[in-house]
Amino acid sequence: MRIDIHAHFIPESTVDRLPARGGAGPAANMRDSLSNLDIRLADMTERGIDIELISPAPWVINSKVEDVRLVNDEIAAAIAPHKNRLIGLAGVAMQEPEEAARELERSVKELGFRGCEILTNVHSENLHQRKFAPLYKKMVELDVPAFVHPANVLGADRLAPFFLNNLIGNPTDTAVAAGCLIFGGGLAEMPSLKFVLAHGGGTCPLLRGRWEHAWKLSLVEDSVITRPPSEYFRRLYFDTLTHSAPYLSALVEQVGADRVMLGSDYPFGMGDFTPPYSVAGLPHTSEGDKALIESANAIRVFGLDLG
Repeated sequence: MRIDIHAHFIPESTVDRLPARGGAGPAANMRDSLSNLDIRLADMTERGIDIELISPAPWVINSKVEDVRLVNDEIAAAIAPHKNRLIGLAGVAMQEPEEAARELERSVKELGFRGCEILTNVHSENLHQRKFAPLYKKMVELDVPAFVHPANVLGADRLAPFFLNNLIGNPTDTAVAAGCLIFGGGLAEMPSLKFVLAHGGGTCPLLRGRWEHAWKLSLVEDSVITRPPSEYFRRLYFDTLTHSAPYLSALVEQVGADRVMLGSDYPFGMGDFTPPYSVAGLPHTSEGDKALIESANAIRVFGLDLG
């Protein structure tokens, strides 16, 4: 079995009622269908994906509370006939943390979703802010993870040319989010929090040694953690979307095969169209570890009941 934990969907019924896509790059980056489930299911079969965990498109996250609730309801209705292949992840409006917590609980208990999607920042506020604790506490209570996706990336003015907002901004903003979750103490305070980072964690796996060095020299003066950042880094999860076999192999070696899951970023052109083949081609990964990446990790981390 192969489970893709990074795929986006907006139901046709909500397209005209939700915020418009903005700053997402060229139209060609929408390679497949964001809203047509017949096309999606056929593509999944062709590309070797048995199950998708689908989350709203990033530009919907952190929009109005009522818009986020609407899209969650419509996603639940749209995927209901395909429960054996499509599983929802809730959008939440994190700018209103108490509402975000309530919406996550509703989505899990009433809609059958198995986690939420959050962005790497909340209208430019970093994820370590204490105000976001209600959502994090609810994640722990419900034992569900948050899938962390970049948007509204830092340095947008300098990243405007050459699609750099995606090519550089996305992986960089993911590293900022990871750094804040680690140094801000959230993972220390709530050890059972589960965050899954998109795009192979962006640049943060490459920066792990740099963070460790700075912490050991007491250069991170405003951090609240009392143990090395590497200990909290080991609690993060990652998708396979790296566009590089050597990098993916290094990621699996660095964080462990039990921390990596398939991610396609369907339907976007910057995705991996056949993530199972990216994993199958890893030269130094055992068949047992490949099975973890393909499905077992997703079943465990998201608490999937596939019976």
